[in-house]
Amino acid sequence: MLGFFRFLLLTLVSLAFTMPAAAQGPILYHLVTGGEAVYQVEKKQSLNFVALENGLSPWVMARQTKKKVDTLLKPGTTLKFDDTCIVPTELTDGLVVNLPERLVYLFRLGVYQRRYAIAVGKKTWQTPTGFYKIVNKEENPIWTVPDSIQDEMWDNGLEVVEKVPPGPKNPLGKYWIGTSGENLGFHATNRPWSVGHVVSHGCMRMLPSEIAQLYPQVEVGAPVKIIYQPVKMALTRKGRIYLEAHPNVYDEKIDYLDYVKRVAKSYQLESRLDWLKVNTILKIREGIARDVTKDPPPSKSVTDPQDYPKPRKLGLFPLHNQSTRIE
Repeated sequence: MLGFFRFLLLTLVSLAFTMPAAAQGPILYHLVTGGEAVYQVEKKQSLNFVALENGLSPWVMARQTKKKVDTLLKPGTTLKFDDTCIVPTELTDGLVVNLPERLVYLFRLGVYQRRYAIAVGKKTWQTPTGFYKIVNKEENPIWTVPDSIQDEMWDNGLEVVEKVPPGPKNPLGKYWIGTSGENLGFHATNRPWSVGHVVSHGCMRMLPSEIAQLYPQVEVGAPVKIIYQPVKMALTRKGRIYLEAHPNVYDEKIDYLDYVKRVAKSYQLESRLDWLKVNTILKIREGIARDVTKDPPPSKSVTDPQDYPKPRKLGLFPLHNQSTRIE
């Protein structure tokens, strides 16, 4: 009987780690970072890659800067944009991947460091959610092609290969960070334009320059939590409420508004939300955290008018060289 209960407990823990985050119940985060940024281009670069390096969707960056996604930016160009975000703090050490965002968040010793853009599995080959750990790291890896991908090569009339040596034709690039999931890991890519999209065979592709930064910062044994959280809400220490929404990339059965209502009810925040702003954010799904706190109406006193200050802008942390300010 004791063995049965032990098995049951392990099963429940396993389910808690593998089910989509949005199905685990309402989550209220507390860490909001980023803000209005001023970014100066240092080298000739596409707006698309500037957006990815700053954790933004390229189309959001294009809209904010009033430029086209494929605009080639000249050195010295100044860009202004808002990258306010709610940090998913499922872990305090290791990596948290949020699939709808196509981002991975790095934590070290309880401190959030920064986020990196990734490509995730396509709809027909989804990156699985769950709790994993890093089991190996390799520079200039040899790609041992999984049987499933060999089958796909055959079906598409391509040459079937079993191994790909290091070099420009290797889709793993120069770095591989493997997890305990089957054929699941982070790697560089020889197709950097695919980063930020839903296109891989389940692995998480990164920009070559960014995985080069991440690689030495993670160790074998570090935890990795992959979640599916298209809607995030946060309550900051100053009592401000933020909401962030992303596209439902895997078409999960998620009612965005219902989820927000459940979070608000669980934490008694219904009366403190500006529901018009909430609805707008859920409709646009731009991936930027917005303040949705319902401020009290201004005083009607003529002799003693009261101006309610707007929430201060959040400092960047630590994506740019500015002083760190966190709500």
